[in-house]
Amino acid sequence: MCAVAVVAVVAVVAVVAQAVAPTRAAAQQRRSPDTLAIAALARDLSSDANRGRGPWTPENERVARQLARMLEQLGARPVFGTSVLVPFTTEPRPRDTVYNVVGVLPARGGTTTGDVVGITAHLDHLGVGQPDATGDSIYNGFLDDAVSIAMIFDVARRYVAAPGDRPLVVMFFNLEEQGLLGAKALAARPDADAFIRRLKLLIGVDAGSPAGEALTWQIMGGTPPSAGSRIADSLARARGWTTTASVSRSINDVFVFSERGVPIVFPIPGATWRGYSEAQRAEAMRKFDHYHQPSDQWRPDFPWTGTAAYADWLWSIVQRTTDARERLSSP
Repeated sequence: MCAVAVVAVVAVVAVVAQAVAPTRAAAQQRRSPDTLAIAALARDLSSDANRGRGPWTPENERVARQLARMLEQLGARPVFGTSVLVPFTTEPRPRDTVYNVVGVLPARGGTTTGDVVGITAHLDHLGVGQPDATGDSIYNGFLDDAVSIAMIFDVARRYVAAPGDRPLVVMFFNLEEQGLLGAKALAARPDADAFIRRLKLLIGVDAGSPAGEALTWQIMGGTPPSAGSRIADSLARARGWTTTASVSRSINDVFVFSERGVPIVFPIPGATWRGYSEAQRAEAMRKFDHYHQPSDQWRPDFPWTGTAAYADWLWSIVQRTTDARERLSSP
């Protein structure tokens, strides 16, 4: 990459970091999701410069380091070792180090001990692959999963402004698209058992952000029910939404932890959207929802109404479950 391009990338990262990590005073004034910051970060993460955040690539590592810096700017502390960057290797590429990003945001009073609530999205995508009909070969991963990462940073910003009684652990796993390898590597660490015992709920964000406000949701992990899934359901219904519950499945990193007994909440938006007819929703899906295609990329006309509602619900779940008055199920 030429020097000019490097300077440009650094400048973009700085601007995004400033947008997502505002001053405490500014954060306290906000009572709703910051869709401008969400959009800015999602656009940056899914830019062509990051070449789809492909597995075992320099761009993948660069994004991991970027997210680690941004978490540290919010005050996150390491959970494993001395850094929020958590290295691991895999059987397919044993000589290549890859990074998860795991940091804990202190609870009220500054503590990071005791029971915790976690929230996660995966940082990787498919990289560069088979070109589509337009010749585009970069699988940017805008909805999968850059928008989810950006929503989590919005939740983290709001948590920092109003911390709960339980610390919030933010985890961005790598190599999810390769078979949940980053989550599996973390769970297999010798020092992970103690952390998993402290993890009373893990919220997964990786099912796309609908272009409109979804009124129906599936809560994967809601069967069998846990305190966390009941809270998520009650908060959804308070918004006028309806939910169905399903068992955990191996479609996301949270599955690895559910297999270890950790209660999970993994929201999946349904097919009914506020203000959309069936035909209008179908057209919006055709226009914006391009799962695992190069066309899953930022567009200036993407509507953020659904993202705002989704991010606000996520925050309300975190706010309630980090309140010590709420008894959460033990693994």
